[in-house]
Amino acid sequence: MRTRFTVPLVLIFLALLRPAASVVPSRGEEIPEGLQAATRALYRGEYDRAGSLAQGYLQAHPQAMNAQILLARARISHGQYEPALEGLERVLRRDPANPDALYYLERLSGLLSQMEFQRLFRLAPDSARARQVMGEAYETQNKLELAETEYQAALKADPQLVEVLDALGDLKRHQFKFDDAIRYYSRALEAQPRDYTSAYGLGAAYLFKQNPPEAVRFLRLAVAIDPQSPAARLALGDALLRVGHGDAAVTELKASISLAPDLRQAYTLLARAYRILGRTEEASAALRKSQELNREEIEAREKTLGSQEKTPR
Repeated sequence: MRTRFTVPLVLIFLALLRPAASVVPSRGEEIPEGLQAATRALYRGEYDRAGSLAQGYLQAHPQAMNAQILLARARISHGQYEPALEGLERVLRRDPANPDALYYLERLSGLLSQMEFQRLFRLAPDSARARQVMGEAYETQNKLELAETEYQAALKADPQLVEVLDALGDLKRHQFKFDDAIRYYSRALEAQPRDYTSAYGLGAAYLFKQNPPEAVRFLRLAVAIDPQSPAARLALGDALLRVGHGDAAVTELKASISLAPDLRQAYTLLARAYRILGRTEEASAALRKSQELNREEIEAREKTLGSQEKTPR
């Protein structure tokens, strides 16, 4: 069996033990003695004792979220992942923005994900899903040739794997190889007719190929599948404008703006649509908004570049 994917589980595990604000008193209050003892036990590796102390404190103080988080950490350290997950979710139901619960939930999710990946590669290293994961890993590193190799291997194992067909379609579309992209997206849509990614990908590819009627057809499908997608609404508005359906284009472009108010391209296209329809005042207002957003983007970019230049190297 080949070993192609090494996961630093130890590093993730150690991160779960790292102290966070949950063990720091707020507004000058002292941490209750029960939690202090539980925290000391946790860092000494006495996970049973830490969990027992945290549970005891929770029995007396059921609403103590810091105790619930500490108990979850003890359970994670002891390999009791399911109850730890339930405890963190319990905290987040009461306080969705709790930073400690979110932090440890993210760490735990990463740990569980990596463990499942390792199990996948151990049991089925050449399966379609294993090769898909490798392709995704290479793609995040911008190693596109290796990503495509892994995706093709995944398709060889399972020619109908929609996520991989879409991944190859995206890969080819971003490389401006639109005919190849259309082939992969079409296969994905044939396998799963309500697949948003392939419907949107086909619409975008046809738009780039200057075939707006086909773009409209597939982008309408994408919007029907996911009406809350600002990208699909924007692209459909663009395609409708190109085929001369100004009023319908305005509807879609305004919908995209309602979903993503800072979508500058939508205002630019909206200004063009209004001009074509003879609605000059609305066109001017849309154009001003587009220019305003463009200035904000430039200022934000310059600010970011300026802060990077000032950062010591």
